[in-house]
Amino acid sequence: MKNLEKIINLILDIIFPIQCLGCNAEFENLKSKERWICFKCLEKIKTRREQVCPVCEQFSDGGKTHQRCAKKTFLDGLWVATEYKYEIVSSAIGKFKFNFIRDISFPLSRILIKSILDVEEFGDFQDLIMTNYSQKSDEDEIYVQKEKNIKAETIIIPVPLHKKRYNWRGFNQAFLLSVYIADKFDLDICENLLTRSKNTRPQSKIKSIEERENNIKNAFICLNKDLIMSKNIILIDDVCTTLATLAECAKELKKCGARNVWGLVVARR
Repeated sequence: MKNLEKIINLILDIIFPIQCLGCNAEFENLKSKERWICFKCLEKIKTRREQVCPVCEQFSDGGKTHQRCAKKTFLDGLWVATEYKYEIVSSAIGKFKFNFIRDISFPLSRILIKSILDVEEFGDFQDLIMTNYSQKSDEDEIYVQKEKNIKAETIIIPVPLHKKRYNWRGFNQAFLLSVYIADKFDLDICENLLTRSKNTRPQSKIKSIEERENNIKNAFICLNKDLIMSKNIILIDDVCTTLATLAECAKELKKCGARNVWGLVVARR
């Protein structure tokens, strides 16, 4: 099966060669996942320097939900890696979601990781995601052990797709991103703790905020409350707009006893 997939990819690469979404260059010496956004173009993508409250979208330290906004969402905060307005970012997300190109999960995950590590001061979000993290500097070969979060275990949950949507796309883009993030920060992915019980309309096709909220209402169910209880949860998705999906996931997780629930996305439209 894997050999057949390699042959198909080779044929497709000959007929439709991969070009970098930024500079349009072809890099035949690189793996396909490294060619959709070349390293030079990846470095040029600006990560978000200041995070905002997910509700009012005003400046907030590290994307934490303002106390005055906390009654409007179950999310404790939202970390957004970069801006959707950048053509290379919106193009990559579009091809990832609608052209079913799995390999784009690699450059998008690099953007997520860069945004988390490149800030000058770590906040609440970094305390959660870096609870088990240690990194080796390429320059000075020094191991840096980040402060461990001793209050509660942190786990990653990708925003789930309904079974019909998953079968149509062939993969869950949030899960593919989660694999890279979990590997980098030494965290567990709990893919099956939260499930999508309703086959809702795609949120991208609904313009009204109220309709989006109604569309996604009660669409998620926790399958094992014991594994959620007292945990810190990081919900991962590729993109968000009104927060309806992330907020609905957070509502179900908080109902099951989660301590903190944060969202992590590549961009917000």
